[in-house]
Amino acid sequence: MGDTTAAAAAPTLGLTRPNAVDPPQVTLAAKDVEFSGWNGDILAVAVTEKDLQPGAPDSKFENAVLNRLDGQLGGLLSAAAAEEDFTGKPGQSVVLRVQGQAFKRVALIGFVAHNAACLQGLGESVASVAKAAKASSAAIVLASPSVIQGQFKLNAAAAIASGTVLGLHEDTIYKSE
Repeated sequence: MGDTTAAAAAPTLGLTRPNAVDPPQVTLAAKDVEFSGWNGDILAVAVTEKDLQPGAPDSKFENAVLNRLDGQLGGLLSAAAAEEDFTGKPGQSVVLRVQGQAFKRVALIGFVAHNAACLQGLGESVASVAKAAKASSAAIVLASPSVIQGQFKLNAAAAIASGTVLGLHEDTIYKSE
C-alpha cells in the first residue's frame, strides 16, 4: 500500500532518464529604429526576390534599403550576393562578418511574405543563422516593409517571433549524454 520505491522509480522507467531542460533565454521586442546604427551581433536583412535586380551589370540592388546598407559596407553586400548567386528565394542566406560597424555580422535572408507560415520560416532562418554564429543578439530588418500590410504587422511580428523561438529550440529528449 505505501510502496515508495515504485513511486520513486516511476520517472526513470527502463534505462532512460529524462534530460534536464535548459530553455534558451529569449527577449523579443519590436522597435522602429535606424538599422545602420544598431548595436549587436547579427543584422539580418529579410530580402524578397523583388528586392534584387537580376542580371544587372553593376550587381546593385533595386531596393533602397539594400543600396544604403551596401553603400555603408563599401559594396560588400552586392559583391557577396553576386558571388553566392543570392536571389532572395526562401531558404537562401548569405552571412558576412563585417568590421567597423556597430553590428558584427550582416545576413541576407531570402523569404516570401505570402502567409504567416512564410514569416515563421523567416524567424526560423534567423534563429538558425544566429545559432550557427553563436550570437547573443540579432535584429531583423525587412528590406521592403511594404510587403506586409499595416493591419497585419502585429500578426507578422508574432509569426516571426514564433519562428525564432521554434528555430532556437533543440530537441534533446532522445539525445544521450
